[in-house]
Amino acid sequence: MLSTLRPYSDAWWAVHDEIEAENDRQLGSKLVICRSCVTQPPGEDTTGSIR
Repeated sequence: MLSTLRPYSDAWWAVHDEIEAENDRQLGSKLVICRSCVTQPPGEDTTGSIR
């Protein structure tokens, strides 16, 4: 679909964003994070491995 639009036009970005949003929804429906696998101290935002 993107190949039929002028690259980086407003319409191109609209379609691109819809495609990315759908990909994110699909990934989110498959991704499972076990709550007992993740421990986070209260009030702290952290990233990365906890091991």
